[in-house]
Amino acid sequence: MYGTRWLWITLYTQRPGAFGVTLQQMVTYGVLSMAVQNLFFTGPPYYMAQQVRSGAIDGDLLKPLDFHFHMLARSTGEMLFRILVMALPGMLVGYFLFDLQLPATVRTGFLFVAALLLGYLVNFHLEFILGSIALLTLEIHSIDWAFHATSRFFSGQFVPLWLFPGVLGTLANILPFRSIFSIPLSIYTGVLSAGAITQAIGFQLLWLIILLIMSRWLWDRVQTRIVSQGG
Repeated sequence: MYGTRWLWITLYTQRPGAFGVTLQQMVTYGVLSMAVQNLFFTGPPYYMAQQVRSGAIDGDLLKPLDFHFHMLARSTGEMLFRILVMALPGMLVGYFLFDLQLPATVRTGFLFVAALLLGYLVNFHLEFILGSIALLTLEIHSIDWAFHATSRFFSGQFVPLWLFPGVLGTLANILPFRSIFSIPLSIYTGVLSAGAITQAIGFQLLWLIILLIMSRWLWDRVQTRIVSQGG
């Protein structure tokens, strides 16, 4: 948070007015993205890959509950824990030390929380798809690294998407990754108008439905190819 704050202060000193928002909005965007980042990386890929390699995945499949829901419940529990021990303390530190501003209105705060939840669900289903691939490849470390590098870049975690030029900006606005950071943080900082917020949340819901269908479809097919690697 400290580094992000001073990065934007330095850039604004060199090129004031070049970023489309005020310095206060940009610092809030950057600091908040650091405070909440740990909420999104609680998905199932490594768990699923480890269970497949050890052969323990058969125990998960024998449980009397849907595996997809099982992974969502595990990830959500971890996410709620991280809210208490990482995100909220991080936001308090950001508010008192690094110029993190509060939402302009209660309504903005509510919409931010709703968009953050939708972003979490979109990210979970992306990671569930990645975890399902582990049933075919057994090892996903390289794939996981590439996925998270792409996700962090196109989600707007480090650089807001409205600064992306040309085709790169168009691509970023089409892909589901902007649901994760860009939309919630843009709502929080007041970058989006009321009409744009409605469209952004609709975008999140659309991708959530698409990814839910894709993840269920993929899981139904790959689980039949499970080979126990341990015992």
